[in-house]
Order: sequence, then C-alpha cells, then structure tokens
Amino acid sequence: MSISVNREEGPDGDIDYTIPIATGPFYQEVWYPVSKALGVRLFLENGYFTKEQVPQVMRELDLLYDWAKKYLKGRDLEYMTSRIENLKEKIQGAFDRDDTILYLY
Repeated sequence: MSISVNREEGPDGDIDYTIPIATGPFYQEVWYPVSKALGVRLFLENGYFTKEQVPQVMRELDLLYDWAKKYLKGRDLEYMTSRIENLKEKIQGAFDRDDTILYLY
C-alpha cells in the first residue's frame, strides 16, 4: 500500500492523475507523525485540497522538507526529500480546472 495525491475526474470519478507521497510503512512511521507534530494539516491521509490552498500546501511541504533535512539521513533523507520535490513540482500541474480537488489516499 502507498499513499499518494490523486485527482478524480471524469464521469466515473476515475483517477487520472497521481503523485506518489510514500509507501504505507514510511508514511505511518515518518510522514504522518511528523506532519502531526509540525501542524501540517493538508498531508494527512484521507485529506484533500483545492487550487486556492496550494500556497498552504507548499508551505507545509517546506516544513516537511526542512524537518527531513535536519533529522533524516541516508536513504530515508533521499526518499523523503525527493518525494517532496516531486510533489512541489507536480501539484501545480494537477489543477487543470478551477474546481479540481486533489485527494490523499
């Protein structure tokens, strides 16, 4: 199981855009507890956000990135920072319409 940002569009609500966040174990052991401790709200599993919330999303990703740089080492550091960099790059392009909502699961 893995956690990702997903866009559901189309008549059947099919997922047509996915950005990986983390594997299930890494999310449960690192990402989730750190998010809670830092007050990150938009990257909790089963969350969602809109285009208007993108500035907050970017701030929260910056908090997670800074935490990772300070506290992680080796593979865990590379894994988390590369996923955050990918999220920051691809989230902007996920909003093809003003009413798009991105979901985490």
